[in-house]
Amino acid sequence: MTTLLDAAAQESFGKSTLYDHIAPTLSRLDMEIIRSIPEGGNWQDIPLEVASKSVRIMRIRASGGRTTYYGRLRRDAPSPTVNTFFHRPGNGSFVHPVQDRMISLREAARLQSFPDSFRFVGPRSSVYRQIGNAVPPLLAYALGRCVHKSRVVDMFCGAGGLSQGLKMAGHSVVAAFDRERHMCSTFRLNHPDALVREVAVSSLCLPSIVEDIESVLRGRTLGLLAGGPPCQGFSTAGRMDKTDPRNSLVFSMTDLVRELQPEAVLIENVLGLRSFRGGDTIADLTGRLNELGYETETMVLKAEQYGVPQRRRRVFLVASRDGERPEAPRTILPEYARTRRSGSRSASHAESAPITVEAAIGDLPAIPSGGGDQVMTYRPEWTRTDYQRYSRGTLDSGSFLDRLSRVNT
Repeated sequence: MTTLLDAAAQESFGKSTLYDHIAPTLSRLDMEIIRSIPEGGNWQDIPLEVASKSVRIMRIRASGGRTTYYGRLRRDAPSPTVNTFFHRPGNGSFVHPVQDRMISLREAARLQSFPDSFRFVGPRSSVYRQIGNAVPPLLAYALGRCVHKSRVVDMFCGAGGLSQGLKMAGHSVVAAFDRERHMCSTFRLNHPDALVREVAVSSLCLPSIVEDIESVLRGRTLGLLAGGPPCQGFSTAGRMDKTDPRNSLVFSMTDLVRELQPEAVLIENVLGLRSFRGGDTIADLTGRLNELGYETETMVLKAEQYGVPQRRRRVFLVASRDGERPEAPRTILPEYARTRRSGSRSASHAESAPITVEAAIGDLPAIPSGGGDQVMTYRPEWTRTDYQRYSRGTLDSGSFLDRLSRVNT
């Protein structure tokens, strides 16, 4: 994947450049399996003569399983939540809607609302995590518009989806911290003006982190402390693990708030955070922030309602010390819904609907399974939708969302 030596290429991104349009390589059996799955289908559509060649599929057939397993995307609907396993046919619904392959790195990044100019650094295994774990930039952009534009510090920054959206909303990202080397390299490449530190965010490291942040602020007030602490222990995608030591990392955010006293705080996590330990964890978080003088609001945002071509659900805890309770950003598009009978969009969405997979990635060139390249040629005449114009950088995020808003009011 990309190296830091590619920084110059980052600056030269142009109308004819396409980065990271690379499809994962599949085995012969996986290829036979996905060829048998129709658009919008899943493991239930795999013929027995093909399914019988896979022990895993036969187990799923015997016991039943999620309909997201071995799923093929639909062109006329937003994607399901992009996860870190979008390269595996048996772990989600990320078979390309019309081509017999998994979605490419760039297609996954598009479904996460990363602009095409955004590069990813590190081995493929890391890039899958960088894309799948990211906060969609357009979702972060919507939140960023609800907070006064100022200086931002991003904790547990990952690849930088949250910071990318805040930057698009006019904020200045001054520092970022994460324990994973390749995550930091990606962040540094895409946010060259920010201080980026590879460090485990823990109580032992907080003094040095605070020192780093204060050295960047140089006596100025921190406008926004943002971050998405590790969510594995809270996630409903697997089993919630109340003993996972990473669960306590969410409270390092309040420790930093106590030291730095930012004007606002933004904490992102999975839906499971609300119900973890019977709701005590989220109550403890808000209680600590209230004691520090912050008004808080916990909100569940649905990504497709903010222009992201994906049915992602996330919890955001927003806190402010200006005396006013934070409000959720106004939605632009309706929630995606499917009828039970056909899986098609419900009638209430006939006139306005979320961004679809086709609108998001339909312009990208066809490639075979295992094909594509880090740098390819893109022809401007391929661009057909406003979302693609946003992705290509010929339509800024504000103008893109304003157009959506006008169409759907």
